[in-house]
Amino acid sequence: MDCFCFVILHYQTKADTIECVDSILKNIVYPGLKIIIVDNGSPNRSGGELKELFKGDVNIEVLLSTENLGFTGGNNIGFRYAKHQCNADFIAMINNDTIIEQKNFIDAIINKFKIAPFHILGPDIITLSGRHQNPVFNKLSSLKAVQNYIKHYRKVLFLNYFGLDVILEKIKKFFFPQSKIHIEDIRKDIDHTSEQQGVALHGSAIIFSGLYIKKYNGLYTGPFMYGEEAILDYFVKKDNLISVYWPEVRILHKDDSSTNSVYKKALMKRRFYLKNFLRSLSVLEKLFKEEK
Repeated sequence: MDCFCFVILHYQTKADTIECVDSILKNIVYPGLKIIIVDNGSPNRSGGELKELFKGDVNIEVLLSTENLGFTGGNNIGFRYAKHQCNADFIAMINNDTIIEQKNFIDAIINKFKIAPFHILGPDIITLSGRHQNPVFNKLSSLKAVQNYIKHYRKVLFLNYFGLDVILEKIKKFFFPQSKIHIEDIRKDIDHTSEQQGVALHGSAIIFSGLYIKKYNGLYTGPFMYGEEAILDYFVKKDNLISVYWPEVRILHKDDSSTNSVYKKALMKRRFYLKNFLRSLSVLEKLFKEEK
């Protein structure tokens, strides 16, 4: 029996995490199921409350980080626990604001792997508005593209401190609708109805098989939040990994609940995104340069 671990990164929004866990327990019956919740240093002490809530369930483990390690660092705590303590054959790294309603979610993934082995699999991720987030159009697939975005977002971050970033972007898109950055930001007509290999996958729900688990100890460390999809896609291409988007498995995504719980003002939320996205861009730029 394969061990299938869900790693759920928690930060502040306890109701979301409980709903996510409940959706798994309600809909999935699988003997090798493990759920690992990682509290990423929540200042509201909700991590300890979750640990107390689930202490009677032997299939659920709540890990407490003393600090917020970001998306990559927090998830890697759960990944390494699943790998080394649970001997996981599969690890599903999912956001706490996701819901699984598909009863054969695990069985479908395992059977898919038996027929066509993969390192990474991305499900059909559907938002509350009905938008499909997989597969992802990777606009950061070259050093030149990354450097262009670094220049652009540095300017936007500077303007954000004066509250001018949104106004300028609206003016720019109105007068220059065909600008280079704008064109690269447009989501291409991506097919979400059929299986695809070699595509970038959305970070809110990624399934790693034993092929990946044996080779790596989690996600690449460096970025705090945002841009993880592009960095993971970089290593897929560099290390010749098999990544597949498979719409036969589905997951619902409420999107950004943890960030929204911290930043109530749109200006500060944009600043948080810009600063951390730039940090991820710098990591990706370094990787491309080292490869050359």
